[in-house]
Amino acid sequence: MLVDRRILIDASMVTSGGGYTFLVNMVPLLAAAAPEAQFLILVRTASLASAIVPSVNVEIRALPATGLLGRVFFLAFRAAGVARKWQADIYLSAADYAPRGAPCPVVVYLRNANIFTPLDLGWGRYQRGRLWLLRRLAMRSAKAAERVIFVSEDSASWMGDAANIAEKRRVVIHHGADVDGWRENMGKGLRRGSAGILSVSSIYRYKNCVRLIEAYCELAQRIPDLPPLTIVGDDQDSQYSRELRRARENAGSLVDQIHLVGAVPYEEVISYYRDSLLFVFPSFLETFGHPLLEAMAAELPVVAADIPVFREIAGDAAVYVDPFDVQAIADGMERVLSDPDLAAGLVESARARSNDFTWEIAAKRLGDLLDEVIREA
Repeated sequence: MLVDRRILIDASMVTSGGGYTFLVNMVPLLAAAAPEAQFLILVRTASLASAIVPSVNVEIRALPATGLLGRVFFLAFRAAGVARKWQADIYLSAADYAPRGAPCPVVVYLRNANIFTPLDLGWGRYQRGRLWLLRRLAMRSAKAAERVIFVSEDSASWMGDAANIAEKRRVVIHHGADVDGWRENMGKGLRRGSAGILSVSSIYRYKNCVRLIEAYCELAQRIPDLPPLTIVGDDQDSQYSRELRRARENAGSLVDQIHLVGAVPYEEVISYYRDSLLFVFPSFLETFGHPLLEAMAAELPVVAADIPVFREIAGDAAVYVDPFDVQAIADGMERVLSDPDLAAGLVESARARSNDFTWEIAAKRLGDLLDEVIREA
């Protein structure tokens, strides 16, 4: 696979979230599977550069930190030149956008649901303009790509249609988890349950954490000595973060039971899963949802929003709830917390199902695809 090939992976638009998790896990596996290949990874954040495990056949090139316009300028006027000078055999965009005029075949991951959703999320004028620009760039990139990779069947369907991508150019490669590694880490030390009910995700309005807090307050009226609620994630939506803090402040006597942790280094997130009793993922807009799979690998019972992609990933390993109904979210949490047999059944299902979503499987499929596209060219 990829013998003597030169693979440029553009992560210049990746700062956090699923793209970050993808790169940290995928790059070492690709490099190990193709030791005679050379990889150039373009990054903009020091945290991502340091999080990717070094390898003799991987060069990580740090680009200057810049805002959106600077990143767009790089794609428009510099990226193709970098690929040409480095003599890349293929250009893989890890996040939606790729340059025009690349000297080699281009493959693009299309993963940002926010730029294609028809949902009205109440964004202000600046953000609407920003999303319009990003949508145009993503559609142009997808049009020029040999293949467009989606991380779920669900996103391949609705996002592929929204971007007007021909079926034959759509490829689904599910994300994964280091299932064995997670299970090993779960066995280290006692699972104290001190994090209680856990939710992990970057903070955006569609992650639905305000309703989660409201559901927690509703549940506290039914269950004495309810475990704490812990929300872990970096702030990507300042307006919604203010709403989230207000929801906590409005919780009255429960305020000290609700923990808004903020950003946590990727390698430390696992400790929160280890110390939790239940994982809740109320997000109503996702292309995959890494935390859902991580919770399954951590062998936690899961309550998740009833959206197609979560059913695609979790199957019968979750209790599903209407993400727009606070009462329904509270009911789902109550079902799992009050029924040990149900919780055990969810964990057993998760243990089996998570084996189908490993980074090794994803890396094999991605490597084969890149090799196929290079050979076609």
